[in-house]
Amino acid sequence: MEILIVIVLALFAFVLMPQKKGKTLSEASPTEPDQDLDSNEREAQAIREEQLIQAEKNIQLEKAQRIAEEELNERASSITQTERDLHFLQDDLEYRQTQLSQQEQQIKIQQEEIATQAKSITQQEQATQSAQLDLETKAEEIARKEREINASQQELTDRLEQERLEQERIEAERLEQERLEQERIEAEKIEQERLEQERIEAEKIEQERLEQERIEAERFEQERLEQERIEAERLEQERLEQERIEAERLEQERLEQERIEAERLEQERLEQERIEAERLEQERLEQERIEAEKLEQERLEQERIEAERLEQERLEQERIEAEKIEQERLEQERIEAENTPLITEDQIALVQSTWSMVVPVKEQTAALFYRKLFQIDPEVKALFKGDMTAQGDKLVTSINLVVNSLKNLDHVVPALQEMGKRHVDYGVTAEHYNTVGSALLWTLEQGLGDDFTSEVKDAWTTAYGIISSTMIDAADY
Repeated sequence: MEILIVIVLALFAFVLMPQKKGKTLSEASPTEPDQDLDSNEREAQAIREEQLIQAEKNIQLEKAQRIAEEELNERASSITQTERDLHFLQDDLEYRQTQLSQQEQQIKIQQEEIATQAKSITQQEQATQSAQLDLETKAEEIARKEREINASQQELTDRLEQERLEQERIEAERLEQERLEQERIEAEKIEQERLEQERIEAEKIEQERLEQERIEAERFEQERLEQERIEAERLEQERLEQERIEAERLEQERLEQERIEAERLEQERLEQERIEAERLEQERLEQERIEAEKLEQERLEQERIEAERLEQERLEQERIEAEKIEQERLEQERIEAENTPLITEDQIALVQSTWSMVVPVKEQTAALFYRKLFQIDPEVKALFKGDMTAQGDKLVTSINLVVNSLKNLDHVVPALQEMGKRHVDYGVTAEHYNTVGSALLWTLEQGLGDDFTSEVKDAWTTAYGIISSTMIDAADY
């Protein structure tokens, strides 16, 4: 529409301009020959034709600009899809980092096991003082091997980190190159189509553009699916290779540990034979030393027993005092809980006042409730086999009885308990009470409208919680 207005205004201006010019020439020189008038008319006609051609070119230029904008929008959508693929690759890298963290934790556990074994060897060294030099040599050997293992683990971790960073860099460069190449090809294609579209008719331009969009979408989808398949295969191969390397490393460590254990047992046997000769002399000297230590230990043991007895008496006194304080606190909380009502007077007033607003339209309320209940849980509908109108009347009557008895719940508790037991025979489960509560609150919200405030919702939730818990406890699910 705007283009048509521009054309009309341009034509109108072209028509007026020659007339004004001709009028000025006639006033300036009324005595010129007729050929000058014809020449002026031809010039004016030529000017009008040029302006019409320029207007048509402007229209075609605007069309080309719109087509280019549409192509740019399509390219923006393609870039958005590429960004989503990049986010997918980033999530995959985060998953691989999580796997590396798990492997590092396993390595730490193995290091702790090695540390435990080193502690055991140290204890054996202290037990055999005569073989201290040989055991220290073995401890140094074990420490050296631990350092070698730690160095190997650090080297493996560094190598995995380098591979991951290198893979991320290669992947980012590849995506950037594909994006730049695609933008260049796309720009060249847009320029060629724009030049071609100026030459051909509008209908052919539209058909070629639609066909190009379909081909481009199919090509992008095929490239994305192929990239996902290649990436999945590469990740699976890396995972299998990592598992194989880890299994080989664990097997080598196990064999090395078995060899070390065998050498240790052999050395212990030889050392035992050498120690046996020295043991008799050491026993004599040890006996004398033990006798002196025994007297000292008996004195220290006596002092320790006395100190422990006093400490136990103090701890026992503190425990009894703490238990007494805890019992007093629990008793106070129980008394406060017994004195606190299950539902407040204000909540009872809100429930009764809002229910009185629903009772006049009880048939519509019941129908609305059951429709929402069957929508939330369609399986519940099989539990209702009678007339739904009569069932709705029973529902309204039961709610009315409980609402009017909220200030004296003890009178309706037996009826609620009996109702809960009967519902078990109907096939009702404990989960159904939550569904019924949701449907009831939704029905009240629809019926009360703006009167269904947050305070009203809390009051009805509390009231229904008392009712449902009483029925569920009686049903003994």
